[in-house]
Amino acid sequence: MAELLAKIRAFFTGNGGDMDTQPKWTFMVYLAGDNNLSDAGEIDLQEMAAVGSTGDVNIVAELDCMDEDTNSKRYYVKKGELQEVADLGETDSGDPNNLLDYIAWTKENYPADQYALILWNHGGGWDKSSIDTISQDVGTRNYGRIEGAERSSTSLGRVFFRTTLEQIMKLDSAEERAICSDDGSGHSVDTVELGKVLAETKKLIGQKVDLMGMDACLMSNLEVAYQARDFVNYIVASEENEPFDGWPYTAVLQKLVDEPGMTAADLGAHIVDVYIESYASTDYTVTQAAVDLSKVGEVADAMDELADALIAHMPKAQDEIWRATMKPAAKFWYNTLWDVSHFCERLEAGTEDDDVKAAAEKVRKLLEKGNYVVAEGHRGKKVERCGGVTVYLKGPPSELSRYYDELDFAKNHRWGKLLKAYHGEE
Repeated sequence: MAELLAKIRAFFTGNGGDMDTQPKWTFMVYLAGDNNLSDAGEIDLQEMAAVGSTGDVNIVAELDCMDEDTNSKRYYVKKGELQEVADLGETDSGDPNNLLDYIAWTKENYPADQYALILWNHGGGWDKSSIDTISQDVGTRNYGRIEGAERSSTSLGRVFFRTTLEQIMKLDSAEERAICSDDGSGHSVDTVELGKVLAETKKLIGQKVDLMGMDACLMSNLEVAYQARDFVNYIVASEENEPFDGWPYTAVLQKLVDEPGMTAADLGAHIVDVYIESYASTDYTVTQAAVDLSKVGEVADAMDELADALIAHMPKAQDEIWRATMKPAAKFWYNTLWDVSHFCERLEAGTEDDDVKAAAEKVRKLLEKGNYVVAEGHRGKKVERCGGVTVYLKGPPSELSRYYDELDFAKNHRWGKLLKAYHGEE
């Protein structure tokens, strides 16, 4: 039935009546807009409609907005029109099962040769009332009225999935919850959940996601890419927080419908270019990068060599790491996510150890454009030395994330051991 629907749709949308073909791309956008970015979601839908679907490119979207009187809806995006194809009632866009239901529905109704999955949030995330509700649902202990406001202003307010919030809010004390929401661990737990969603997505669509876009904050991260490695071919994301406007969807989609035969790598590079260009006349600091997950294992292995060299060089390496992370090093989210290329560049310049120098150089070269990093762009003084990829790093005496060891990158590689050695825990 799905194949028949696709053929009928292709016939009436200008695919030349070729009943043996299906669209080359399905571009699906999941707009988790039940937050202070709800208006941005509406704007982005209009940007998509400025281009619209064709016989070769399906553009579909699901929007959960903040207005209590407006239901979540699914759209088939036509040129100049948002065709409502499903009214879902009230939904929780932070529920992984809701996202998976959308992906399954898309596959059934809009199959294609290649799939782009765009997870839209902009990092606006969960407000105080949402956290209050979740805390009540899970029975958070020692929860005060002020805590919801405090948590919503930390990384916990940015996590994509409700299950992440639930896990952290089940911790026994407000102090433990504060540590977890301030040190990037919400990001880490969300990464584990994302990996589970992507594993199921691969089953639902019968192939890897060709391109995953993170129209959200802080997601161009080595740990995120590694978690997705078996389920996604390319990722496009930002090291830095994204501005309210997010991606320029009209520019993104116009080239795709004009050149539907483009590869996922070409589409990723195009998104990077038009994203950075869209902020050329503003004062915003922006970053964006496209990475090739077929090469993330090679980068992870090189990071192992760097970790081993630094561990062997302790305790002198503690001082060298600290100096490498001093200004003007490129860092994000309360100094928990660090640009890998610039960190390695500073290590090369500041270490006394030849093994550390060689290992840092190897990592840096693997992150040059044309290798793991397919395309990278940035604008603004803060990010002028960025190379496109961050990694988790905290300096003592701060406490390391209790969730970091749950990540595949930490389980299979040795960066976590370096962090513990740097903190004097091993």
